[in-house]
Amino acid sequence: MVRGLIWGISTCFVFSFYIVLSKYLLAHFSAPWLLLASGVGIVALIPSVVKRSNVYKSWDHKQWRLVILMALLSGLYNFSILLSINYLPTSIATMFIGLSSVTLLLRTCGIEARSPLLLEVLAVIFAVVGAFLVLGVKLQSFSFIGLLFGVFTLIFGTNAVILTGRMRGIVNAKEVVFSKQLSKVVFACFGLILISRLPAAPYPALAVLWVLLLATGCLKMLESFTASKTAFALPPVTFRNILLLNLPIVAFAESWLFDVHLDHYQWIGIFFIMLSALSAIFSGEKRLKAL
Repeated sequence: MVRGLIWGISTCFVFSFYIVLSKYLLAHFSAPWLLLASGVGIVALIPSVVKRSNVYKSWDHKQWRLVILMALLSGLYNFSILLSINYLPTSIATMFIGLSSVTLLLRTCGIEARSPLLLEVLAVIFAVVGAFLVLGVKLQSFSFIGLLFGVFTLIFGTNAVILTGRMRGIVNAKEVVFSKQLSKVVFACFGLILISRLPAAPYPALAVLWVLLLATGCLKMLESFTASKTAFALPPVTFRNILLLNLPIVAFAESWLFDVHLDHYQWIGIFFIMLSALSAIFSGEKRLKAL
């Protein structure tokens, strides 16, 4: 458990750095370029996949369906994250990413065919109140497109976590990771056909921007690694709720770097969302096994 908490907190910081750096680069690059950079890890996975090529011949329809569905969900999830970051303040986009922990909690109750426990009900109430304070009061001031992709992030992220659990023991973890990386590259290539904005900066500023773009890919690979370690060490809802630590980290970084400040009631909303995470973690969901 302690090791899982350490990996989870590490994931929070790495993912926060990725979000903040992505926000900066989205002023210079279109979202598909950042998505393509986040899929560079596929190069390191190709040799392993080639060695296991004979295994794929024995896959049945269910295994192929799971892998293709995971690739689709992963591509949509990662693209939605970048588009929501592009159109919304990073703190608002991060809130949508984190709230998938609450929807996962509700889906867990549905999967187990049981009523929510008291702390689970409180977790949902705290999350709703927190989201209203962070978002609802100023709803009309935010981009509708950004909010739409934020909701998509919430939906795709929740289902991707559940699907990962269903794939356990059916598909090798390496194939799951490869399908996620491949989906990023494919979605990025399709996106570049439609949106391919590049920075028009003089040298050496242009070179620095490309180096930072590559750095986002490395951060995303590192985040995927630490998140996988966390997912294997902690139950799903505990894992997702620890990642809600991203929200205050990103909010502080946004105010410092981009001069975008939250109002007092929005900080209170973040506090309620943190209470939601604690309620969910101690709700009894620990009965579910880690991935």
